[in-house]
Order: sequence, then C-alpha cells, then structure tokens
Amino acid sequence: MGLRSKLCTTVVAGLIVLAAHGTGHADPATDRQRQLAGAWQQLEGVIERYNAVRDDLRSTNAQLARVNARLAPLQGRVAAAQRAADELAAALYRSGAVGSTAALIGADSPETLMDQLATLDHLERRRTTALNALKNTQRELGEERFQLDRLQLQQRAQEAELGARKATIESQLKRMQNGRARMPRGALVDGYRPVFTDDAAGRAVKYAYEQLGKVYQWGADGPNAYDCSGLTMAAWKAAGVVLPHNAARQKQTVTPIKREELRPGDLVFYYKDVSHVGLYIGDGRVIEAPRTGERISMRLLDYAPIVGYGRPDYTAQ
Repeated sequence: MGLRSKLCTTVVAGLIVLAAHGTGHADPATDRQRQLAGAWQQLEGVIERYNAVRDDLRSTNAQLARVNARLAPLQGRVAAAQRAADELAAALYRSGAVGSTAALIGADSPETLMDQLATLDHLERRRTTALNALKNTQRELGEERFQLDRLQLQQRAQEAELGARKATIESQLKRMQNGRARMPRGALVDGYRPVFTDDAAGRAVKYAYEQLGKVYQWGADGPNAYDCSGLTMAAWKAAGVVLPHNAARQKQTVTPIKREELRPGDLVFYYKDVSHVGLYIGDGRVIEAPRTGERISMRLLDYAPIVGYGRPDYTAQ
C-alpha cells in the first residue's frame, strides 16, 4: 500500500471514530437542564390549575354561606307560619265556625253569613298561599345547598389531588438538583424604568415594577410574595380591575390583541397550556414571577414561547 493510500485510510478511520463519538454520547448537562425545564413547566401548570380550583372553592363557599344565611331564618318563618295556620284551624273548629249550619245559626242575616264565610275563606287562602310559598322557597334552597355541598366536596378533592401532584413534582425536582435547595436569585433588572402613565394601565405597571425582587411563592398574591398569575392579578387589582388567579382564565377574561398592539399593562401568555403570564411594561420587556427559588423579575418579552396577548378592560375605571 502506498503512502497516499495509508494516509487516506488513517483519515477515514479517524473521521469514523469522531463521528461515532459525537453521535453516541449526549451531553448529560444539557439533558439535565432540559429535564429540569420540563419539570418546572409541569409544576407551574399544576400550580395554575390549583389556583383555579381554589378560586372555584372560594366561590362555592361564599354561595354556600349565602344559602345557609337565608335558610336558617326561613326555617323559623316556615315553622311560625305552620303554627299560625294550625292555631287558626283549631280556633275555627272549636268555635264551630267551620260548619255552615253553625255559621248560619250564629249569623244575624244572610248578608252577615256571606261576609263571615268570605272573610274566613280569604284568611285561610292567604295563610295557605303564604305557607306554601315559604315551603317552596325552603325546598329550593335546600336543593341548592345539597348541590353546593357536593360541589364543595369535589373541589376539595381536586385541591388535595393537585397539592399531592405538586409535592411529587417538587420531590422529583429536588432529586434532579442532587438535593440542593435553590436559593432565591436576584431580580433580573437591566436598568430599564417604565413610564408610569396616569391611568389604570400605568398604575398596574407601577405596582408590578415595585414588586421587583420579592420572592416567588406558589398560590401567593402578595404583598410579600407572588406566583405568576397572582402578580398580574394583584397589579391590576391595584388599578381597580378584577382578574382571576389563574393564567388561562385571565386569558379568557381579557380582550385578545395582536403583538403590534401591545402597550404597557397588557398581559403576555406563555406555553401551550397557558401555564404562565407576565405583565408587559414597554420596550420589549415584561415583569413576571418566574418559579420557586427565584424573584420577581424583568425579562425580555420572548424569553419563553408566547401563545397570546390580552388587554384587561379598564375603560370604566
């Protein structure tokens, strides 16, 4: 074999070895970061669903309290009306006025008799009608309370299930981090200061800006810690606008807009399952509550996949 052939054989063999080495060994650090990112996104989805269930449960509890507040005195009114009806019937029976013959004998004239019978009939009808109305209302409220009790049990079960799933994911994350706890990192501020306009949107932006550096805490909506939808909810609450504590529900609540229509105060929604939301503050930046172990931060708009933009309705403010 000539020198040229030996050189070609050596180069080809070397390339094969390099190719085999490149394709056969993935970067473990990259894989680990990818797994961590996936787990964090999964956790945030669970947290946002937990927030939604918690809001539903809070609403159910309020409805149940209103029904119970109406039902308790209504039961007393039904009992009192029933006693009054029973007493009237007993009194009429004892007096003999329930029989037309007794009424005729006791009447001064046929006109008096007709007046007495008409009065008794009218009184009895009124009492019966009132009693039936009270009983119908009591029955309707009782059915409503029964349905709310069932709904409350379902929502509590969902809340417990999501709490357990959250704990499982957090345990997995801890193992992937080799048991090391994540210390809160500093706020990602690059020196940009938004303009605080004199309207509801400006007040929302100002509120969010003043929360920079506070810690993330799942389920929190201030004043010392927030999760993502808790921060946007609190910011717009400071501006007089009510939003639900859930990113997907906030997306359903606000008016959809295009990217080119973005202005400070608008909401930016991330990931396919709408598990994250941030508040746009201008100049291609958002303020958002990232995740456990991090602080309220300022980021560039496209730091994660965007699925929509929305504007809260503050025209009436």
